[in-house]
Amino acid sequence: MPSWSARIITDTVTAKLAAFPGRLEHEVEAELDPVGADMEDLSKSLVPVRTGFLQSSIYHRASGFELEFGAEADYASYVCFGTYKMPARPFLRPALDANQQKLLEAIRVGCLNALGV
Repeated sequence: MPSWSARIITDTVTAKLAAFPGRLEHEVEAELDPVGADMEDLSKSLVPVRTGFLQSSIYHRASGFELEFGAEADYASYVCFGTYKMPARPFLRPALDANQQKLLEAIRVGCLNALGV
């Protein structure tokens, strides 16, 4: 009866997989941060400016697998979504939409970097 066997002489995958969990979060964060900066810049260019406070309150924070992006001004949601007296003037969502593919690519590249590929 025929049989076969395989013997692994040099294993390069196991070492990469062992280091993967420790590096993954750091690598993804490093890739997300520049995309967040692009989103912040685009939002700041789109936001209506009267005093500059709303524009200066736009921020991004990359931490691990999370990218937080928004505006800290109390009235930011009124400008973004409008009120019954004022039409919406979106500035956050267009920046998110424009960078959607960059976000996905940053996560993919971060994963590959963590694997050392």
